[in-house]
Amino acid sequence: MNRIVSIGLVVFVGTLAIAAPIAASLYISHQQSLDIETASALSLADELQRRTDKTNSQIKAAFVELRKDKPADPCSEKNIQLMREIDISASYLQAVGHVANGRWMCSSLGHHGSGIELGPVDYISTTGASVRMQVMLSIAPGMRFIMIEKYGYAAIIHRELPLDVFEDQRDVSLASVNTSTGRLLLTRGVFKKEWLRPLPKEGFASFFDGDYVVAIRRSKEFDWTSVAAVPVKYVDIRSKKLSMVLVPVGIVAGILLAIAFYFLAKQQTSWPSILRTALKRKEFFLEYQPVIDLQTGRCVGAEALMRWRRSNGKLVAPDLFIPIAEESNLILRITARVLQLIERDMPALIQDHPDFHLAINLSAADLQSVNIVSSLRELMERTWIKPKNLMVEATERGFINTELAHDVARDFRDMGICVAIDDFGTGYSSLSYLTTFEVDYLKIDKSFVDTIGTDAATSTVVLHIIEMAKSLDIKMIAEGVETEMQAEFLRERGVQYAQGWLFAKAMPINELAQFLIQEKA
Repeated sequence: MNRIVSIGLVVFVGTLAIAAPIAASLYISHQQSLDIETASALSLADELQRRTDKTNSQIKAAFVELRKDKPADPCSEKNIQLMREIDISASYLQAVGHVANGRWMCSSLGHHGSGIELGPVDYISTTGASVRMQVMLSIAPGMRFIMIEKYGYAAIIHRELPLDVFEDQRDVSLASVNTSTGRLLLTRGVFKKEWLRPLPKEGFASFFDGDYVVAIRRSKEFDWTSVAAVPVKYVDIRSKKLSMVLVPVGIVAGILLAIAFYFLAKQQTSWPSILRTALKRKEFFLEYQPVIDLQTGRCVGAEALMRWRRSNGKLVAPDLFIPIAEESNLILRITARVLQLIERDMPALIQDHPDFHLAINLSAADLQSVNIVSSLRELMERTWIKPKNLMVEATERGFINTELAHDVARDFRDMGICVAIDDFGTGYSSLSYLTTFEVDYLKIDKSFVDTIGTDAATSTVVLHIIEMAKSLDIKMIAEGVETEMQAEFLRERGVQYAQGWLFAKAMPINELAQFLIQEKA
């Protein structure tokens, strides 16, 4: 079930890894399109405001110029000539003239007889100017103009001139609004009053209301605000164009991400990764295999054996995880965990059994690091454990690097800790190691003990190992003793110690303590 869930999770996350970049590409396409159209709307609003400001500046300048000499007759030839000069120099004014009693008396176009009736004023601006929004002139039939009147003079503006922006996008809405009153002066296309809102100090704002990208620009000099609104279709069109580029990139990125996730997931579910997780979760624990004195039958020590129970309750064999730990450089962390568990388990037992010795298995990596020496020294300093209570075991392959291994082994023996060669006879040139290193114990491998009393070709090897150890005055511990016949054979030939199921299986620390108590009874 857990495997099915894991596979399902990998498939889900892998699919998500592909879908996420595609979704991100679509989002980025839309967002970039929105940003581009927002910039376009701001550009339009700025251009409209520039034209509006320019128009207002020209109106203001015209009124100042016409009032400057205070002519007795505003419609004198001299004044009309001035109006014509102003008209010619002003790019946004259609005409300027004199207004009296609601009639346009004369202008840059000449005298208008008894005057042209202008009609009522639509509103008065905050500066006191009278504004007429729909002025019709007989000289321009069918056309409507905006007239701004003040001080007895008026300026005529063509309604379309300031809005003559981006003619190729006629569905883009433009509006010029009086800031103080909210009155609409010029407009092209759609205009929504709710678009008007308080502006920040910068005098501009932009937003998307779902239908339009809206930009607002307030004049710094005049009481006018310009609005530009770009339909959402422009965002969609641009987004589709961008997505044609970005989505394939997203697909490729998604596939690469999915592949990367696959290999990452594979790595995370690899044994080294699982081992790291197990160490963090403290899934490792110790069991203790009693060591028996073959002459007295008493338990004199034990070998600390690392065990691993996974979170699902299943045990993982040491033959599987120890080689993996060595290959992945995790074995030192395994050893460190062993010492932590020994520090927790053994002090009370050693206090009750002062002569009890504990064998600790070391890897080749441990023998090539002086840290193991200091770690054991610190362990003894913190607990009741003495050097005589400890034995370190290493396989023959652990002594490949003879120089480092020799130094570490010598340091152990100088501290009073016994040194044993484990699984003797299964590795390299065993005799050369025995003559090179000073060791205290030799452990006869179970594979040789199993041949005792059989016709196997290697059945005589155990005898050679025993004689070799005797000649070098090295004590022996036989591993994997399962029958009384094997025990008697070893005992008769001078093997001092043994361990195996004949005496006891590996057990937790509390059972080991009970095992020792029962021996005394």
